[in-house]
Amino acid sequence: MFSSYIENPTNCRFEGQDPGEKILLLLRAHPITNLSWIIPVILLFSFPFFVPKIFSLLNIDLFIIPQTFQIVFLIINYLLVLIISFEGFLHWYFNVYIVTEKNIVDVDFHSLLFKNIDVAPLRNIEDTSSSMGGILNSVFHYGNVFIQTAGATKNIDFHSVPRPHFVADFILDEAHKIYGKGRDAYHHPG
Repeated sequence: MFSSYIENPTNCRFEGQDPGEKILLLLRAHPITNLSWIIPVILLFSFPFFVPKIFSLLNIDLFIIPQTFQIVFLIINYLLVLIISFEGFLHWYFNVYIVTEKNIVDVDFHSLLFKNIDVAPLRNIEDTSSSMGGILNSVFHYGNVFIQTAGATKNIDFHSVPRPHFVADFILDEAHKIYGKGRDAYHHPG
């Protein structure tokens, strides 16, 4: 459920899915990418524990600040921790990339009130490529997949997904299966 790479997921549906359309691959950004919001959350959470020590090093008496202000500060701090954690998790969990037997689907979750869904039929896939750059990408084996589509269909990018080279190859193989069926039916009527 919380994995970033799931082959043939069960009990999983998406908006606009055709009846009987099977999901072959469900992807999210690699979990290591969550450090961009987890580290600030940890720092914000621990900040109130270090404030008294910082004040004592600066020879500032903490008791000159009224207790109600201190409590308000703590409430605001922990509300920020909660909001950043919640928004970070939702952004990671609901930004998904889906490969079905018919389509490529990119669900971009921007907030609770706005999401964007891009769908490209596999038959329109012309090429795929992948890239991994940087130490974290190489160590944790994640990167980007770029899917080039034909015609007016928008190109689709999968960002920070696990096993990007395999994913790019998998998508192209699935597109070739459809191309093969289409070509055989076209060249060999009847």
